Amino acid sequence: MVDRWLTATLAVATIALAGCGEDNGGEVRTVTVSAVEPSAGQETVGDPILIETRISNAKRHAGVVLSGSVIGESAFCRGGTVSGGGAFSIVETFSCRDGSLKVRFAPTQHSLVQSAVWEVVSGTGSYNGLRGGGSMVARFEDEDPDKGRETFTGTVGQ
Repeated sequence: MVDRWLTATLAVATIALAGCGEDNGGEVRTVTVSAVEPSAGQETVGDPILIETRISNAKRHAGVVLSGSVIGESAFCRGGTVSGGGAFSIVETFSCRDGSLKVRFAPTQHSLVQSAVWEVVSGTGSYNGLRGGGSMVARFEDEDPDKGRETFTGTVGQ
């Protein structure tokens, strides 16, 4: 079951990456992110995660968690918000009705399309003790680079 969901999550991430092209005569720009390498003895066994956000203020990493975000087969953070910040390493907090989840990532591109590996920093409530990580892609708007969308995929577990 986990293999099927992981395959589906990776397919969504691939489609999201392929959709990061610009309308510039058919040239497609894709971003490749390395897989997260677990530390010795720290392999994450758990459920696939897909988090999609709409960022309304990139400087504060402020926005909302979009419907369709899931951990395994369960909705993740329906109606939740996202906030955070940092210079080189960004820590984002997903504030949900049933707790909060903090993740850390460090985008390597300084452009409208960014990518990074991410990892769970901490959690409260339903997300207490959660660990794991994956990859993320952010795409900001040409007309307003302070607004955009983020997609986080990966695996999380206890």
